[in-house]
Amino acid sequence: MLNRCTAVLVLLCVASACGQTETRHAEQVRLRGLQVTPPNGTSLSASEYEGLLGLLGGNGATRLISLYRTSVHGTTYGDLLDNVGDTKPLVFVVRKDKYVFGAFISEGIQLPDDPTSSHVYDSDYVREPGRVGTIDEDLWIGGQGWSGGALSLGIPTDIRICSQFTPSKYVPAGYMGKRFQLDGDAFLGGSYEFMADEIEVLQVVQ
Repeated sequence: MLNRCTAVLVLLCVASACGQTETRHAEQVRLRGLQVTPPNGTSLSASEYEGLLGLLGGNGATRLISLYRTSVHGTTYGDLLDNVGDTKPLVFVVRKDKYVFGAFISEGIQLPDDPTSSHVYDSDYVREPGRVGTIDEDLWIGGQGWSGGALSLGIPTDIRICSQFTPSKYVPAGYMGKRFQLDGDAFLGGSYEFMADEIEVLQVVQ
């Protein structure tokens, strides 16, 4: 589902619209014969971390650094920006009940020159609001014409207010999560609109 050569942004199903995963943060797991340990402060279990590295094409040198979590650093867009800055590439991990999914942005967060406007930049589609945005502006990853669907992180005052969909033709075989009844689009958060339990942003280090 992830092609690092051609895709600058992808939606990745880290684990579990298909079932629950155990949370064992200190556990080590094996990735291609190597032991890997989840980064300090992450919400990822050992098995989720292993799965995410696999989706990212990880090797023995690839690792993730947890930069931001809503439960630790605050839930506003400003809190996210303060902790993430211009770091890249980034993985966004979203949790809602038993669902865990996310998005990858190779170019990181690029703010507009005008803090009251927004910035659309090269990826399949990323729209970043400025620090001083209107109440209806959000961080939008993906959009029309993007094969992975779209993920929106909510209004500046609480980014946990999310929406997400993946078109039915791009949903992997075996997916057992929620779908839109009319066309089969997948809702990786259990519904199109939802309040996330946790949002985490991690840096990918090669």
